[in-house]
Amino acid sequence: MQKYLFLLIIVMGTAWSVNGQNDPHYTQFMHNKMAINPAYAGSKEVLTFTSLYRNQWSGVTGAPTTFALNAHAPFFNNRCGAGISLVGDQYGFYKSYNIGLNYSYRIPMKNGANFSIGLSGQIEYGQIDFTMIDPADMNDEDIPTNETSRINPNVGLGFYYSHPQYYVGLSVPHFMRTAVYSNDPDGGINLNKLRTYHLMGGFMTRINHAVQFKPAMLVTYNPSAPIEVDVNASFLFMDKIWVGASYRLGDSFDAMIQYQFNSQIRAGVAVDLTTSELSQYSPGSFEVMLEYGLNFEGKGMNHLRYF
Repeated sequence: MQKYLFLLIIVMGTAWSVNGQNDPHYTQFMHNKMAINPAYAGSKEVLTFTSLYRNQWSGVTGAPTTFALNAHAPFFNNRCGAGISLVGDQYGFYKSYNIGLNYSYRIPMKNGANFSIGLSGQIEYGQIDFTMIDPADMNDEDIPTNETSRINPNVGLGFYYSHPQYYVGLSVPHFMRTAVYSNDPDGGINLNKLRTYHLMGGFMTRINHAVQFKPAMLVTYNPSAPIEVDVNASFLFMDKIWVGASYRLGDSFDAMIQYQFNSQIRAGVAVDLTTSELSQYSPGSFEVMLEYGLNFEGKGMNHLRYF
């Protein structure tokens, strides 16, 4: 137990010294790693599908809504992993979609651990609908009156170390310093110009025969945004019910509950209670998630995959 606490303290210590976020974030990040780290591809060791929808700052007009869909599986005797992901993000009059193909190479380590190196190739599509703008001056000629869209390629890089009882990951989902929109004379707007870095970690330990404890943490750093730190503590009761709580630094307290229908299907809901100044305008955010896993032989999963 002491070595797991030491691992978490090291990762948290790194977190407090950095600052930022420009990619979509997820309250249930610990169950949606493929959207953050391409090196996670194949780590479930079965073909796994995950879908997630997030409605951020409910009640605020133009607030972000995000969906993420991904599928991944191992191959070559679990030495490699492959996956595909689709992330859509909309806020105000901005829309963006990212389609990515992920590949990971897994290196077996001692005691059932694996170290993975992951790469992703992506196509980013972004659109700004200027017709949704309600200007104070209807004759302002500096505001375009049509839609602007752009398609750009990008790549991601990640590292992921997993042990049967803990994991640590580091990733840059969008490595190229390109933007779907750029500062050019035709009115484009620069978004996501700087790289975003994600550091995650967590472990699992059994309290008694019916209860397991699983803390996790995610740090997101982007030079152009404030610090983003999520710390979560979850409990698994009787291998069926996940109950957890999180704190997002300077932003919200979060509650999460998931139900494990069987070894293959899991569904979850998360609710964020806003603590920042935005609480005057929105009570918080909510998120729903569904995961389904099976193997290539058609036998299905015969035990839970905790990470």
